[in-house]
Amino acid sequence: MIKVGIYNHHWSTLGGGEVSAGSLAEELSKTYSVTLLGPEKPDVDTFKRHLNIDLSLCEFEEVSGDLEATKSSENFDWFINHSFSSRAINRAPLGIFIVMFPGDPLKLRSKVKSGVWSPMLRVVRSLESKWERFEQLLQQNTNDLSWINSYEKFFAISEYTKLWVSKLWGRDCEILYPPPSRSPIGGQKERIILSVGRFFEPKGRHSKKHFDLIEAFKSLDDSYFQDGWRLVLAGGCAEEDQDHLDEIKRAVKDSAIDILVNISGDELENLYSRAAIYWHATGYGESALTSPSRFEHFGISVVEAMSAGAVPVVFEIGGPSEIVQSGVNGLHWRELRDLVDKTNQLISDSSWADSLREAAVKRSNDFQKERYKIRLHKLLSTV
Repeated sequence: MIKVGIYNHHWSTLGGGEVSAGSLAEELSKTYSVTLLGPEKPDVDTFKRHLNIDLSLCEFEEVSGDLEATKSSENFDWFINHSFSSRAINRAPLGIFIVMFPGDPLKLRSKVKSGVWSPMLRVVRSLESKWERFEQLLQQNTNDLSWINSYEKFFAISEYTKLWVSKLWGRDCEILYPPPSRSPIGGQKERIILSVGRFFEPKGRHSKKHFDLIEAFKSLDDSYFQDGWRLVLAGGCAEEDQDHLDEIKRAVKDSAIDILVNISGDELENLYSRAAIYWHATGYGESALTSPSRFEHFGISVVEAMSAGAVPVVFEIGGPSEIVQSGVNGLHWRELRDLVDKTNQLISDSSWADSLREAAVKRSNDFQKERYKIRLHKLLSTV
């Protein structure tokens, strides 16, 4: 039986990357011997309960980082790197890199640092294995991309990611859209605008722009507040980000905004079912030229919301703009005023909203798990 190692440094995060990696592991474990690699063993019950993903057939091997993952790759027939920002070198007969996003273009300071350290990296590599840890340290401080050559196949999770892999890594990718972890069915719609995304300190990170969404909601037509419209912000929060969450809670005090933290998968599915509109704002206010990683790379929550018939109103750059065809099955926006105006129109024109809602459900079928399985096996049949 083919032995497959799947490396992810962030199994415990339970974000979109882990939905993608977990779905991959679940499907491959039905046919192959799959071992999950990472610093912490994924909790099988948590994955099943929160993400509807079954990892029970997978083994686990602890690897603390890229260096150990590189060494471990020797023990597998296929090594699949599914870890964001990883530079692990593949030593298996077949290496596949599933790219969430390749990073950002180098800034001037980084270019200078890379130029300083690159000659030393070449010397250390010539000394071979006894300098492996120093080599890894140097590699992280240079723009060395030689590790890329150890992989035969690259699968990108979106056209947006594929574009930047070509620009930054010089590699072409096949597209493998990750599936949603669940496909909620729409119920009786309530006056709810929903946004789902983890609560974490946004500085220099992939922010979900909660404060901007709060500002936008407070700018809606006053009559809608009288009619009972609410904004619900739902997502996970780690202990280290509690102070940031407290700031958000203070910002919504005495408003028609609810903050729901670390809710179960069933509770989230119920929210999707009741929500009439879905907001997504990742990337707003960021530079697509210098910081493309800060935009949404795909947008699994958008697909889940569409499946339940919530009309998606998403920022016009990044993965969600591929999922949502503006004016057909949802809307795009660029500035907060645009988000506010389009939401006001949706609320005031229920027949228009219903037509978009129906088309959104239909569009979500293009990204469901069965489609993912077919695409995955088709890609693997060519390796």
